[in-house]
Amino acid sequence: MTNQQTLNPEDPNSLPVVTLERVIDAMATFDVTLDKIEGRDDSATANLNGLPCLFAVLDSVLIVRCDVQTDATFSQADAGLFLAANQINSVQMGARAAITDFDDSLVVRTERDIPVAAGMNDTQLAAALKAAVDGVIGAQNAMVAAAEEMAKLGSEAANQAQNGE
Repeated sequence: MTNQQTLNPEDPNSLPVVTLERVIDAMATFDVTLDKIEGRDDSATANLNGLPCLFAVLDSVLIVRCDVQTDATFSQADAGLFLAANQINSVQMGARAAITDFDDSLVVRTERDIPVAAGMNDTQLAAALKAAVDGVIGAQNAMVAAAEEMAKLGSEAANQAQNGE
């Protein structure tokens, strides 16, 4: 990574601006190829561990996001999925989880923001990206486990209620 563009070229202590090209270069050090989104100069994607991940560089923040579409519709949403997201958000996972609605289908979104307004050197950028990717993927995996546990607890509670226990 050789981008030497700084926030203030006259200040030798100024940190380099975080650009999509620098993010692509940083992820390449982890043997991950990011594909730029056609028609956009601020976003790229990659499939990481079978999960679709988005990398977006905005003015002051770099977003690492993973959206996984479910089979459930919003109208038939299971509360367990929302409880699982709440459980993930109540512990330090390195990313936050949310349940969103897209085309009447529920989507499990995990996301981490990296503040970049002050710039970052290459080492800082690579470390922040590694932590963000690990957090986003870890939170997706934790969502699967938590949702399964919530469904199991819901099923047990329904059986107990049905049996009058």
